[in-house]
Amino acid sequence: MAFIHIGGVFIDVGFSAALIQNKENSDLTYNTVFIFNIIAGAFLTFIVYISSDYIGRFYNDDQVAVLVKWLSLFFIFNSFNRVQNTILSRELNFKALTIRMFIASTLGGILGVTAAYNGYGVFSLVIQILTTAVFSTILLWSTSKWKPKLQFSFQEMKKLFGFSVFAFLERIMNNIFLRLDVLLLAKIFNPIAVGFYTRASTLQDQATKYSSSSIIRVLFPVLSKYQDNPNEFKRIYLKMFEIISFLSFGLTGILFILGSDIIISLFGEKWAPSIPIFQILILASATIPLNSLMWNAIMSQGKSKENFYLGLLKKTISLVPFIIAIRYNILYFTIAWVFAKFIATSLNMTLIYKLSSVSIRAQILSIFKTSTPLILGIVLFYLADLQNIGTRIASAILFFVIYILFAALLKNQGFIYIQNTIKEMKVSLNKNVSIE
Repeated sequence: MAFIHIGGVFIDVGFSAALIQNKENSDLTYNTVFIFNIIAGAFLTFIVYISSDYIGRFYNDDQVAVLVKWLSLFFIFNSFNRVQNTILSRELNFKALTIRMFIASTLGGILGVTAAYNGYGVFSLVIQILTTAVFSTILLWSTSKWKPKLQFSFQEMKKLFGFSVFAFLERIMNNIFLRLDVLLLAKIFNPIAVGFYTRASTLQDQATKYSSSSIIRVLFPVLSKYQDNPNEFKRIYLKMFEIISFLSFGLTGILFILGSDIIISLFGEKWAPSIPIFQILILASATIPLNSLMWNAIMSQGKSKENFYLGLLKKTISLVPFIIAIRYNILYFTIAWVFAKFIATSLNMTLIYKLSSVSIRAQILSIFKTSTPLILGIVLFYLADLQNIGTRIASAILFFVIYILFAALLKNQGFIYIQNTIKEMKVSLNKNVSIE
């Protein structure tokens, strides 16, 4: 899957981001990108298919080669929905995108679980991934009003290329480094150690995916609309920065305290060695949505070139943990990996300041408002050395209460946002009850 995710970036070469950032797109522009995506998808399927045997040899496992052959179909299936997905994102029609993804994931999940129950083993995951991609494309075509035509223009590609090429190179780096830990750790450590790390990393990814990062998808098209209005751009950016910081650091604290109980209850005692790795990795979850926000803010300003060069610096720093991994164990690697994420956050804040004059002080203040109770909670957790699930749950509740009180005292934008959302839900519910 690491090879599949890395290769997936080549389908549109950054054109999706360019279409969102671009102020106006013609039908010819969309058709040009659509045809390019299909050609690129077919080419990638072919390349990955013929490379599968070499990938299998790299891992000394023939079954990996067979899996990669089947997974190569993902590229061609996924190439048919990129433009429609981009158009709906540009229009901020995330309701249609979410419903379509939910249905596709549910159908793919049912087929995958059914296949697993009937003894298909790891191929159940292949069935799930491919069927989800097919259902997603079918549903997206039925949702989008735009339908492709056989039109292609090199001139349209050229107009987008100045932005897209750096967006593409930056995404390539991100996808490689995002999965570099598993790719290289599999060669450095034994499979058991890597398995414990992967379990913790996957759980951490899920925590990030289903928390504040869901807000991130909206921000690129929204901030792109205000690229010529610096004051409004700053206002929206700082407000979202504080909201995302509030959600991320709060969830991080709860997951850190309950990490051992989550892993044991979900996966069993045999996965206990994953607990310290998960508790360290989860600290990076607080920064990942913020880094995504800053990435969107930089790209919305059309600064893909600057973002790419900053990415080179961040990725160079990310290589340091692998040097540590060679000399020490996987726990030291994990600590260094998290430190690299925090350094990346500080570099992103600096570039945001240089490009948009958004105060570094204001960004740090937002992090201070939410990180202070988190740091205190972690210190007290270790000092208390809680031994049973009851005391850990009580500690998580206590942390949540203190976190909310601290946010209310400092008038945190994230707390105000949640408070207003709850009020709106109550008003809506009361109206529905009155009507009935």
